[in-house]
Amino acid sequence: MRTLIYIYVLFICASCAQITPLTGGKKDDSPPMPVSFKPENATLNFIAKTIEIQFNEYIALKDLNNQLIVTPQLKEMPNIEVAGKKLKITINEALLPNTTYKFAFGNAIVDLNESNVLQNFEYIFSTGTSIDSLSLTGQVINAFDNMPRKNVLVGLFDEHSPDSVIYKEKPLYIHKTDDYGKYKFTYLPQKHFKTIAINDKNKNLMYDGSEEEIAFLDNDVVSGDTIPQKLIMFKELPYKKFIKRSYLSEPGKLIIAYNTRREDFVSLKTNNLIKYAINDTKDTIEVYFRDNLDTLKTYIHYKEQKTDTIITKIATPKTDRGNARAQTPKYNVQSNINKILPFYTYPKFKLNFPVHRSLMDTSLIKLQEKQDSGYAIIPYILVSDTGYVTKFDLQAQLKPETEYTLSILPKALSQDEKRVNDSTILKFTTTVIDDYAQLNLKLFFPKKEQYIIQLLDDKGNVYEEQYVEMPMSSTSEKALAYKNIQPGVYTIKVIEDKNKNKRFDVGNYLNKTQPETIYILNTSIKLMAGWEIEHEWKVQ
Repeated sequence: MRTLIYIYVLFICASCAQITPLTGGKKDDSPPMPVSFKPENATLNFIAKTIEIQFNEYIALKDLNNQLIVTPQLKEMPNIEVAGKKLKITINEALLPNTTYKFAFGNAIVDLNESNVLQNFEYIFSTGTSIDSLSLTGQVINAFDNMPRKNVLVGLFDEHSPDSVIYKEKPLYIHKTDDYGKYKFTYLPQKHFKTIAINDKNKNLMYDGSEEEIAFLDNDVVSGDTIPQKLIMFKELPYKKFIKRSYLSEPGKLIIAYNTRREDFVSLKTNNLIKYAINDTKDTIEVYFRDNLDTLKTYIHYKEQKTDTIITKIATPKTDRGNARAQTPKYNVQSNINKILPFYTYPKFKLNFPVHRSLMDTSLIKLQEKQDSGYAIIPYILVSDTGYVTKFDLQAQLKPETEYTLSILPKALSQDEKRVNDSTILKFTTTVIDDYAQLNLKLFFPKKEQYIIQLLDDKGNVYEEQYVEMPMSSTSEKALAYKNIQPGVYTIKVIEDKNKNKRFDVGNYLNKTQPETIYILNTSIKLMAGWEIEHEWKVQ
């Protein structure tokens, strides 16, 4: 009996010794909520200097500088303090009479422990006898790809303010766009406004010229308008045009780079000039000269601006062994051949330095075709400009799905024996038509204008471009054929070329010009090898 008692006692003790882990209960996922206001939210005839808001739990502020928006704008931001469960706002200036103010905290208020966000909390009051209740809505999209622009600043200015106000003053009312580029102003008075959107990089609430992007409406809007506004955001071309950089990229070659396009370029002069060339975007000039100088003086003339003068010191091998001039200059050959050459094209070449057409020895440029008995030399025609050239083609009767070897032997290119080419051997195979897709596109345009039609690949790069002119006597329908397209997924971009310069032009705020209109097909077109695809699109 005593033994049974001992066993029973030991069993009870063992049960009591078991440790049960403590739990913290269900995780708090609720945001803090306001329980009282002093003065009350939506107070009329507001005269207080401080506002106190009591919450149901301890709070903290997160990213307040970027989240808090006060409208209309105050000259000085109020003091915002947290003490336990209380939020205290101190206003440091006189308020406008008969005005509705809104303190929009965005996602700045969180609970202290779990950082649960009280989303889009607002405190509103009026210094007059009523709360303004009108609104304005809209969306900001990117001019180049029609994609929504999130987190950009939209500002409302008084209708009577000059256009230059956006450079000098903050907007009366501000809002940031959401992930869909949309915005909504609320608690507005009955009033006309100028509407501006900027990508406010330095967060000064003002427009800093071409360093930032801008969007604007052509006309003032009145609060309460129920039609959503649409703002097209773009980056202006810089007002000031200047040479950003000039440098010698190799012996006898000067690169002049501008900060923007130079449409007003007239001519260029320099010592021992061979040739100069302006790139397609008109922001870079390549200057080629005979390299026997210590100093190069270059003069660039424009239509209206004064002449730019560039003085370039040229190091010699004796004074600078590390520079490119200390080495024997070469002709570097770039080609469109990369083991495979499309059957419908020719070998194309680009040189790093001009060669005079008369100094090209075509007997040292050999094109060979693989045949049953081996390789046989085939004839070609060398096509280029006259004089000094940097580009040339070899036009020949190439067969589909055939192997070729192209040899550019030493001294095929020369410049008075001072600059020659090394041997270049290129082996390639031509393709066949079944390697490619064909696209027949029928477009119905919204109006009779000139259009740039771009075929874009799946990375948004321009694969091919065509230009369409729509005379007034024509229909709004146009059929386009894209031949020999690499298989892949594509879409179509249409640019309305209002000024007929065959390129996309951005807008200008002070001149009140919007960027040219762009339409993008919102579905993709899958092109497969050996297939011919037909597609129709009503452009809108």
